[in-house]
Amino acid sequence: METKRIWRRAGSVFATLLLLCMWLPAQAVDGGPFELDGDAVESSADDWETLFDGSPNSATSFTGIVSDSVAEDGQDDFFTGGGSKTPNLISDWKYKTAPPSEPPDKNNISHAYAANYIVATKQVVYFGADLLATNGDAELAFWFFQNKITQQNGSFDGEHANGDVYVAVKFSNGGTQANIAVFEWDDTCTKPPGNGPFPAGGCAADNLRVIVEEGPATCGGGGGDVACAISNATSEEPSPWPYEPKSGTSGLFPPTAFFEGGINIFDIFGENKCFASFMATSGASTSFTSTAKDFVLDDFDVCSVAASKTCVNDSQDDDAPMAITYNVRGCAINDGGGAINVTSLTNAIGGGAIYDPMPSWYIPAAGFDPSTDCADPIALKTATQTGAPLGDPSSYNLQAGDALVYQFLETTEVNGAQDEVFVDAEGTDGAPIDEASATATCPLRTFDTELTVTKNCQADLESNGSNLLVKINFGGTVCNNGEVALTALILTDSPMADYITLDPGDVHQDPDDTLGVGDCVSYEGYYYPSTIPTGDVCPFMDTVTASAMAPINSAPPQGSETSCVQVSGGFECSATSPGTTCDLRVVDGDNDCSTGLNSDSD
Repeated sequence: METKRIWRRAGSVFATLLLLCMWLPAQAVDGGPFELDGDAVESSADDWETLFDGSPNSATSFTGIVSDSVAEDGQDDFFTGGGSKTPNLISDWKYKTAPPSEPPDKNNISHAYAANYIVATKQVVYFGADLLATNGDAELAFWFFQNKITQQNGSFDGEHANGDVYVAVKFSNGGTQANIAVFEWDDTCTKPPGNGPFPAGGCAADNLRVIVEEGPATCGGGGGDVACAISNATSEEPSPWPYEPKSGTSGLFPPTAFFEGGINIFDIFGENKCFASFMATSGASTSFTSTAKDFVLDDFDVCSVAASKTCVNDSQDDDAPMAITYNVRGCAINDGGGAINVTSLTNAIGGGAIYDPMPSWYIPAAGFDPSTDCADPIALKTATQTGAPLGDPSSYNLQAGDALVYQFLETTEVNGAQDEVFVDAEGTDGAPIDEASATATCPLRTFDTELTVTKNCQADLESNGSNLLVKINFGGTVCNNGEVALTALILTDSPMADYITLDPGDVHQDPDDTLGVGDCVSYEGYYYPSTIPTGDVCPFMDTVTASAMAPINSAPPQGSETSCVQVSGGFECSATSPGTTCDLRVVDGDNDCSTGLNSDSD
């Protein structure tokens, strides 16, 4: 595929979604946010230098300074063949490459460029080109295609759409006078009789309808122009980008080598438009029976959609470790120049499969600011409560700078997943728009871990044949009252028990066995105390501690008796039963069990 160099210095075009224009009447293209003064250097408002440098500016889209291929390899591409005429289908156009002796120097485009602006909600497109050599007079034309048009192997891919815009500019009187005509591609048009001029509203040729009749339109003529153009007719002007004239000083545009203009799309067509490609041509602007000479073609993505995404937990009541429910909200934002329709939204959780989450859509209420609120989880939730529900976003014409709010639920076993939404849109005229995406990291969900231990005990006397031994029998339950399953349950008694077991058997002491959420298990055990306690009733007191493994992202709830310590692979959590006292017998009041009177044991 043949390529063109796009000159851009480091930096980016800083797009402003809505420009509140304070300089000009709304319909004027000169005297506004972009300078149309016959040079490329910034003096007061934006200029081509501003965009080329990547300095802060108000453009919503910029082609870059697109170089014709002659600057790359000594070969130039230019139209050839009888089918390469303005009214013909793009599939009929052909081009070839040859040394720069073709096309003629005066028709040889060195660079071309275009920029899209929104002025008080109205779309204004600025365009320009510089030529290899000068001849005073010049004919240039600028196509703004709604479909993506590319070139390859001598042909063009892509086709016209009704509504494509063609701006024809003729510079005469040594480049000081500019005449402009504006046409629209309309496949219902047929060639009228005669040679014109043809009035606005009529057909000028097959497929071309006159929108603005040809007439004088030199920029700087008093304002109010819906379309105008101008050149550096009388003086050399510096080029902000690398430029080599046929003759003259490197880096300087000779007189009538630099051309620029603008067109108020909204005022002329009654709507903003989505464009996908831009072409500058030379040599046959309104001569529809002649083949154009040189051209420069590149992308011009005027319409654009952006996406935002947030991921939160509105409620954790129904969450489970393997089924965490997140509330996902965000925006589809029109950050381009023309109205668009949002056609679909898809989602992928943690890099997994892309699926349709069935989002709900809302038109946010007045006061919603996409530049800040689309990234604010609270503002987004409010927008779903106060905005107007929208069943089908593709039926809604989303204007430049506006946003639609979406929300959906996603349920996943991935705790704290980073996932991504993809938003697709098209122009209201069906023009394709590049897909937008946005990512968000969902919050880690911490699940409650809680063990509860109960205990009862009984002090008994047991004969070993020649002596009586004190035996403490105990038992109770261990319950999982948390939100996560526990493994490797182990019980210990203090003082150390001679025997302790869980019911059934010892299964829950195996690290691979699980104590499920809400499950309880019984235990029993005994021990023989090694010392006789003091006191009137011979009290024996001990506790049972249960410990188990809990997964990552779990913790005891506030106020719980359970404590957890992080270890490899999770948390080791434990809980201890209340101290339980078992009384053996009542004594004679001397606070010494060994000298007391016999009585029933408790």
